[in-house]
Amino acid sequence: MKALDILLICVVSQVFQTQASAKIWKGNGKDDGSVLAIGNGKMIVYEKGPNIINIYPAPYSTPSLLQLDFIDSAHIETVSGREQGTAIWTHQVFQSGKPVGTFVDFVDSELLCMIRHFKLIEPISFHLKLKDYVKVIPKSELVESKGQKGSLLLLVPAGTIFYQKYAYPRPLYHQIVWEGNAKVEQIKNKKNEYILTFYRGESQLYLAGGPEYPQTIMNAEEAQKLTYDKLLERTRIWWKAFTARRIDFEHQLPVDLPLRQKLLQTIDDVSVMIRAQQAREGSVIAGYPYPLGYVRDQYGVSRGLLALGYTKEAKDILNFYWNIWQKYGEIHNAQGIGIEGVFHIHENDEVEIPGYLVIQAYDLLDKTGDDEFIEKIFPMLEWCWEVQKKHLVRGMLPFNGDETYVAGGFLPRSALNDGSAEATMLFIDGGEKLLTWIKKHESWSSVKLENEKIILEKTRSLFRENFWKNGQLITNNPERVNLTDIPRFRHGVCERSGPDCIVFNSKGLGGIDWTERDKNNRYQCPACLSLGPLPKVKPFSYNLISVSLDPLYMHSSLFKAAELKHLVEKVYTQYEKTGILSCISDSTGNEKNKRTVGYDYGFLLYSMLETGMEKTEIIYRKTLSVTDSTGVWSEYYNDHIPQGTRYRPWESAINIESLIKFAGQYK
Repeated sequence: MKALDILLICVVSQVFQTQASAKIWKGNGKDDGSVLAIGNGKMIVYEKGPNIINIYPAPYSTPSLLQLDFIDSAHIETVSGREQGTAIWTHQVFQSGKPVGTFVDFVDSELLCMIRHFKLIEPISFHLKLKDYVKVIPKSELVESKGQKGSLLLLVPAGTIFYQKYAYPRPLYHQIVWEGNAKVEQIKNKKNEYILTFYRGESQLYLAGGPEYPQTIMNAEEAQKLTYDKLLERTRIWWKAFTARRIDFEHQLPVDLPLRQKLLQTIDDVSVMIRAQQAREGSVIAGYPYPLGYVRDQYGVSRGLLALGYTKEAKDILNFYWNIWQKYGEIHNAQGIGIEGVFHIHENDEVEIPGYLVIQAYDLLDKTGDDEFIEKIFPMLEWCWEVQKKHLVRGMLPFNGDETYVAGGFLPRSALNDGSAEATMLFIDGGEKLLTWIKKHESWSSVKLENEKIILEKTRSLFRENFWKNGQLITNNPERVNLTDIPRFRHGVCERSGPDCIVFNSKGLGGIDWTERDKNNRYQCPACLSLGPLPKVKPFSYNLISVSLDPLYMHSSLFKAAELKHLVEKVYTQYEKTGILSCISDSTGNEKNKRTVGYDYGFLLYSMLETGMEKTEIIYRKTLSVTDSTGVWSEYYNDHIPQGTRYRPWESAINIESLIKFAGQYK
């Protein structure tokens, strides 16, 4: 082996001594499928191992541009490590078991630019596949000879869809630049596909965003002017400043805490994961397929941020919604990030979503005492209260249609107009906090305040009658549908969802649009209505563990912890007996009932702690054990195996808060 080869391998070994953790990626598809993100709040890149799967080049709500995958990947393996306290990743590459070299990935802390820096002893090649809607500008300098600099200038036309049916309104520019010992070739007869080869020695790849043309060019030029070492060091300093503001858990956690080092590592993993996905506008993106700011997700994320000590980031989330509400006077299920006027509207957005915003605001107040901020956003909180009231029917609110257990198929969409225990609980608990604050600040007249208190107390007094059945908290109450005229139209998902459905047809509207009620109270898109009514659904009350445990996680005033202890014991006993944490509390052992939403681990642990149960360490250990190789949690689990969207902020934030709570109570 040559001296240079030995030197580079030594450098690799030294680099990996500084990494927070190692993730092994196998090009034959036999790795754990985990995903990671690198971002600076303006630009975000998602990777699966060393492969780029999505890039949102600024802002976060934009069309993704490309994929970059290893060629001949079946013989490629990488060991990928994240530098502690940062989103700087180093990938050590092996081909057929032999070391090839390394490359380092990060998004610069200041520029809208991702840098990939190579140190290689053998060449490696990638397949660059641009999205179909991406246009390559002819002025691009495609240099096919080795050892020179080249670039591709990309354009995404105005009006390109970035998610579902939502269009990015302006032209979006992006530039790919390579320099060093590299070569880029267009694949014959493939207008948007290229082979990128990096040879022995050092090379760099820049992915620069704007989103406007001048910004894109200047960002790429500035990144090239600065040395790799300077870009890396200032990015490292930026990340370390963020990490330094976190609670010092190294000194706070008990020295004899089980899995102490694993928890400390997971705290760092989750902190960096959330920050990388938090846009400069304040909202945290919901994951690589969902480039929007979802209100419900932000609530769990805010709780996690507060538990980690990141009060500024939690406040930034509320500021994001405040800025949108000021412009449009409304908040929906999800909003565009860095793009004007995009609202992802689901069924019944005027319930549950506003309830989370109210409670989130007062969670922040409890932690920070920042009463001035609550005064500032009070008009939005007042609106949140008002829009929910009109949906009350005998003290019951309906469901929002994008709840995780609805999207996951645990609660059918046909039940969305039923009474929702969760949405109603949020209205009551959030309302109590809001009206108490209003009374203290004399923000309403005494007459108005008393009238609103009557509504609140009536709803509260009916809660147990509506949702507490035989000592169980039911998820839904079908009686609500019989007590009101349910809406003729609603914006959401067609219940037929078959091949003729224009909402789900890939050439249609993309999944969410207007639906109309048929004679059996089922909601269909206009095309599906012509196929006739869907079968009538027999009323049924569900019992989902997420909802049973929610009052304890939310510190609801509707129950004393002791009242709910038997529900928590039931969930734990089922887990202890079957080894499965099922979303459905009366598991029958079938495949569906092996599936759970990703935050149920944290919900169960939190609830066991709130009710003073024993054996909490078992669930503490289980919750930690289901993190993937990037140290975070997934959207769903089937028999404890990750499913759905990976690298999820919401589930991870809820779970990490619960683990921190366990550590705080450990004796």
